[in-house]
Amino acid sequence: MTTRNNPVARIPLLNTGVAGMDRILGGGFPAHSLYLIQGLAGSGKTTLACQIGFHHAHQGKKVLILTLIAETHDKMLNHLSSFSFFDESLVGERILFIGAYPDLLKGGLRELLKSIAATLAEQRPDIMIIDGFRTVRDAKPSDVALSEFMLSLNSLVSTMRCTTFLLSPTEGNVADSENTLVDGLIELSQFEHGLQLIREIKVFKLRGSKHLLGRHVFEVGEDGLVLYPRLEAISSTSGAAPGISQQRMGFGIQGIDELTLGGIAKGSTTALLGNPGVGKTLMGLHFILEGLQRGERCLIAGFYESPSRLIEKAASVGIDLQPYHDSGALQIIWHPPLEVLVDSLAQQVLRNIAERAVTRLLVDGIDGLRDIIVHKGRSRSFLAAFVNELRCSNVTTFFTQELPYFGQDQLHGDMSASMLFENIILLRFVDVNGINRRQIGVLKLRENSYDAANHVLFINDHGMSVKAPVAGPVVPDIAL
Repeated sequence: MTTRNNPVARIPLLNTGVAGMDRILGGGFPAHSLYLIQGLAGSGKTTLACQIGFHHAHQGKKVLILTLIAETHDKMLNHLSSFSFFDESLVGERILFIGAYPDLLKGGLRELLKSIAATLAEQRPDIMIIDGFRTVRDAKPSDVALSEFMLSLNSLVSTMRCTTFLLSPTEGNVADSENTLVDGLIELSQFEHGLQLIREIKVFKLRGSKHLLGRHVFEVGEDGLVLYPRLEAISSTSGAAPGISQQRMGFGIQGIDELTLGGIAKGSTTALLGNPGVGKTLMGLHFILEGLQRGERCLIAGFYESPSRLIEKAASVGIDLQPYHDSGALQIIWHPPLEVLVDSLAQQVLRNIAERAVTRLLVDGIDGLRDIIVHKGRSRSFLAAFVNELRCSNVTTFFTQELPYFGQDQLHGDMSASMLFENIILLRFVDVNGINRRQIGVLKLRENSYDAANHVLFINDHGMSVKAPVAGPVVPDIAL
């Protein structure tokens, strides 16, 4: 019986050394347990397991890699040598390779278990990896025999205090002994989006740990696997809530602070909607310059204009961002909206904000952000999580969003995420006697009053300015 004086010892967590993975696992793998890592050929199972193994070998622990029917040891080492975590000096000393298939072939599961027990007793490894474990199922044991083997193996590795990973080229959480009698089940898979192939990881179960549910993307690069926990899962479990600020942030544009009666609330999010070329990006750059001139650190994340082109564009209207970019007060993250992992980009932006104490952010092109969200129906939930993280970081953020050129349809763009923004400002072209005139109007401004009239908007070599209210009929409100 557990008493206050004799509490149950908490199972220690084995950190993986794989970027992003421990966060998905809830801190790491509960140690001295049995785990199945499954996935079809090329999904990254062996790389992941060996990356974990080399991480612990570098810390002085012993790692045993048993192979059944799998690639040869020499070929495996040759493949692993291309990753930065590989260290040849550890092989043969802290990382041992042993072929176990002859034991399975000679005496079936009993002989294999006997061989594993003897090896564990002799080598006393901290971590064991059994590659090609599907061979056990392919040996066609009875269901009872396989269940007995899995139970015995689980008990053995627990007794020997050896965290063990079984690697199997299968997919799906099925009711086989391999799946049901392990302490954790991890699946690596690939998702096809058009011509793009995206790697994903899913934790089906992990006993003794509160892991993040659902699928998360990862990449395989020079350093091995890098995992990006899904932003919605992080945001929903963090429990963080944004604060409320009475401080106002100016736009740095003549006339607009009067239009908004003092500016926007610090830490709020603003959507700048408008036709192509109407001045959305320019307004965002004015806002960034205003912060830089006040000694703030700022960030721009964009998809369509490179940093050099953006700085040149700003300079053409009298906004000199180059000195601030050179000093590091302003940084620009630029990714064309092609094969970019949206969770990787979000992590990059949020890390930059945290490390540099950024106060103002311009996301130039929310359309580009939506384009790289590959799973249908995810756009709204991702944006909700991203905006919430930005608010919790107390960053005042502008998002630009493109509307069609002309006609009533321009008032009915994709506004499905409009409720995410505290503030919405509409910039548009209006035909006045055959001349396209720029107008600006505040559609929504939380925590503050504002002038609801549409105003004339001017852009010249000295930047942007807001003039008198527009005479004539009121421009229809956009449907929110």
